[in-house]
Amino acid sequence: MKTKSIVAALALWMCLAVLVGCFAVLPASAAAGRVYDPANMLTDAEEVTLAAHMDALSAQYGVELYMATYDADHLFDDEWGDEYCRKVQNLYGRDAVLLIVTYDELDRMFYYDMYTYGDANYAIRQTEVNYILDQRDVYRNIKSGRVAAGATAFFDQTALCFTERVGVSPWIIVAVSAVISLVIALAVCGGVKASYSKKRAKVDYPLDDYATLELTRERDSFVREYVTRAYVPRSSGGGSRHGGGGGHRGGR
Repeated sequence: MKTKSIVAALALWMCLAVLVGCFAVLPASAAAGRVYDPANMLTDAEEVTLAAHMDALSAQYGVELYMATYDADHLFDDEWGDEYCRKVQNLYGRDAVLLIVTYDELDRMFYYDMYTYGDANYAIRQTEVNYILDQRDVYRNIKSGRVAAGATAFFDQTALCFTERVGVSPWIIVAVSAVISLVIALAVCGGVKASYSKKRAKVDYPLDDYATLELTRERDSFVREYVTRAYVPRSSGGGSRHGGGGGHRGGR
């Protein structure tokens, strides 16, 4: 009888252990849908917290958010998105934003790149992409190895693009540029006016009284020709690379 009780107790403990193990695995597996971390840049707790935050943002703003980490190798920046979509999950045709963080052992530096797909490829302007990538909380945290904090700031700014504009408004830039141009124009005009006023105040020496000119021959000579070329950068949006699917937008 005593032996049966011990066996029953052991069986009960084993069942409890299995249940605890299942509950412990659930958060990590739940995070796997949003966060793919083969480079182990995040702790288990950071991965779960970040994935939950991304879930909330996705539900609120209507855009799917994903993140992956890799150890840098021979791939170029615009190939990481293809690597993720081919081996992890295909994002082409979906309204999604992907953040990929890589670490280069050679120069001991963290790098991060932004990819947009579906409507996100058109909803987020290139000026906004640059603004997000250069945000202090994004840049400093990721570059310093605080990947979870940097990714959180990145997704906070990215999700906002689906309901409002982020960064400096183009109208503000135009207005500030117009004011600066006006100030410069007034300063130049004032300088020219002051210069002519000084000339009028000086003694006038009639040229005809002190010099004579007799034109004996005239010849036109072509000296040189200048050609000015201006480089107009094209948007690095992935529309041209993947058609309507999306792709690489920029990185730091």
